[in-house]
Amino acid sequence: MTDSQQMTGSEYLLPEMTAEEHLAELRRRLLISLGAVAAGSVAGWFVAPDLLRMFAAHVGRPFVFVSPAEAFSSYLKMAVSLGTALALPVILVQGWLFVLPALFPHERRTARRYMLPSLALFVAGVAFAYFIVYPIALRFLLGFGSDRVQPYLSIASFLSFFIRVTVPFGLVFQFPVALVVLVQLEMVTVERLVRLRRIIFFLAFVVGALLTPPDLASQVLMALPVIVLYELTLWRLRKGAPARDE
Repeated sequence: MTDSQQMTGSEYLLPEMTAEEHLAELRRRLLISLGAVAAGSVAGWFVAPDLLRMFAAHVGRPFVFVSPAEAFSSYLKMAVSLGTALALPVILVQGWLFVLPALFPHERRTARRYMLPSLALFVAGVAFAYFIVYPIALRFLLGFGSDRVQPYLSIASFLSFFIRVTVPFGLVFQFPVALVVLVQLEMVTVERLVRLRRIIFFLAFVVGALLTPPDLASQVLMALPVIVLYELTLWRLRKGAPARDE
């Protein structure tokens, strides 16, 4: 029998809510999250000029904008992106509080176990991309400039490039958590993952080619951490951790 089939007693009874109550609760959580994003965006609006100067220093020249609204929309995009990043803890807490009543105790323990590691891996992925991948990719791509082809970057195109370089690494670094959850749910075994090693290695380079800018350095720098994380996860699983829920 599964854990859900063995559950008895008031500890496992879920609170009953009407559809209207669910919608009201969802609306409340969304409003709190949007309020946090709005507050963070206001702070981000004042930080955006300093970030833009920092990015311009990375490029080595000022940015241009090629449409009347591009500068304003780019500032707004930067402010909202910063606001979302600042509000991320609030958004996660509100999402957790919304789904919490629908979870069984063993599901709550599993979610709590992986919430902080997942967030830490996301931050580590973005940090890895910012400090290592982004400078290499920017230097490589700008290196194609010459006397006949000068790089004049618009604000919007640079922001798209920056987001495409950094954010996918945060998502890809969730790979270990996904593997551990799949093993715990008995959807795949460690032995099966070992046999899939070559396929995973190949797919790591395919994902790197799809998610990063079109330069070899970025693609390799995405594939290699995925391979390392895969091997570390296999080693950890072989050591018998994390422990299964009882």
